[in-house]
Amino acid sequence: MKTIALAIAATTIASAPASAGIYINAESNDGYTGSEYSGRTVDVHVGYEGSVSKFDYYIQGGPAFTAVADVDGSNQELSGKLGGTFNVSQKLGVYGEVSTITNDGEDRSYGTKLGAKFTF
Repeated sequence: MKTIALAIAATTIASAPASAGIYINAESNDGYTGSEYSGRTVDVHVGYEGSVSKFDYYIQGGPAFTAVADVDGSNQELSGKLGGTFNVSQKLGVYGEVSTITNDGEDRSYGTKLGAKFTF
């Protein structure tokens, strides 16, 4: 009986589509100008990703901890990303991302990314 239950569970898991889900993404980004260190931002995001037809997408956000070189202490900000890939074919995808982070009460910072990826 246990063997049958395990076989059914394994078959169900193996056949489940991997098209959507919640995830956690921790990322550290260091900045340099030449060989001079300028600072670090560590994002700890909760996100959701999914697929619709030929489009894969994600949205994530959460706290961002920033530290600037030669400045004592760090700041906690909020950051987020929204992006996706349009799969033109099995070998070509066009992707984009918009990101944002608060800036200690100053104007919010934004970033964009746009590109294409061709696999062989």
